Amino acid sequence: MASRDWIDIESFEAINDTEQFDRPDIPRVEAVLSGAPERDWQQFFLVRARALEQSHPGLKMEILADRLGFHTRAAHAQETCLLVHEAVQGTNQDYAAQKAAEEKRIADRNQEVQELIAKMKDINADWPPARPAE
Repeated sequence: MASRDWIDIESFEAINDTEQFDRPDIPRVEAVLSGAPERDWQQFFLVRARALEQSHPGLKMEILADRLGFHTRAAHAQETCLLVHEAVQGTNQDYAAQKAAEEKRIADRNQEVQELIAKMKDINADWPPARPAE
């Protein structure tokens, strides 16, 4: 898997969003990602994010370019950041497994094609087949 496919959290930043009405009761944090995740990676992340959100009511994560935003209270910041980090790392593993499986399918198919080519050469070498005696 290419290094750009592996996303890390470089840092967390508290965002002063007092003028916004998204979640006026809970402050916003943004995780600065090591790169802008590809769309395929984001699809895997959504699965993990939704599962985490269901087990932790009030937590909602969203990716915007190279940032992952969520809301947390100061008292729970450490725990929430660890949960978000685990979601990102788990997504990396899920994405890597999917890429590896895809590469294996391609390699298996390429092997099948090579075997078929060899078989066709054998068939063509003895073509046309001898007709059975009547």
